[in-house]
Amino acid sequence: MSNKDNNLISPPPLKLKHNKVFQNCILCTETLNNSCKTAFTLAEVLITLGIIGVVAAMTLPGIIQNYQKHVVETKLKRIYAVMNEAVRLSEVKYGDKKYWETNLSPMEFYNKYYKGVLKVTSVKEIPDDNDEGILISFADGSILRSYRQGRDYDYFISADKYMKHKDKIRPGVDKFMFRLSPTDQTDLTNTAPHYNRGFEPYAYLWDGTRDGLIEGRTAGESYGCRQSARDRYYCAKLIQLNGWKIPDDYPFKF
Repeated sequence: MSNKDNNLISPPPLKLKHNKVFQNCILCTETLNNSCKTAFTLAEVLITLGIIGVVAAMTLPGIIQNYQKHVVETKLKRIYAVMNEAVRLSEVKYGDKKYWETNLSPMEFYNKYYKGVLKVTSVKEIPDDNDEGILISFADGSILRSYRQGRDYDYFISADKYMKHKDKIRPGVDKFMFRLSPTDQTDLTNTAPHYNRGFEPYAYLWDGTRDGLIEGRTAGESYGCRQSARDRYYCAKLIQLNGWKIPDDYPFKF
């Protein structure tokens, strides 16, 4: 065969740009096939979502519980620090707290010893309160009820709950008791936790033991931080004794 015949039947070589287009087409086809092979079926998606839902249902209550405990711990520690700082500042003006007046009404006590040194959002008297109590509100959403000549205090974690749902307030969970009674020397056996002290978790009649805070013992069962107790005055002291952390064996859920 002549060279002329060979030239007639030999195909021309493909240009580079045509080869590149062809290669890209092959690559796209392979990618599409791989995507189809790795896609999830509807059943697999539903099973995965179901597992996620079960895990969330198991862990979410614990997360909420721990958060609420943290809120209570933080507010208790803060009110303790804030009130004792106010007492310290007031001592600069009025002298040692052991010699403060004890025959004032709660509002008179506040106006003399706390006003100007305690940062609050509002202070108001409680209508029809036999102890002439007052409500002291704070920026963190908590509220303090002062009564008995500014000596005893009920601290409510949520002012909103106190105002709208008093019937649902639980001592040791929503409410904690404190006392400022540095002048009381009538019986140091009973008042030792408060004599010459500032704003402290309520511990009147406490026998000085951890079990005494739980059971009430010398003070009476209603004082103890336990399910069967009515008033649970000692719960704040029990938490303070644990470094302002709610103990693992604390008898109440949050």
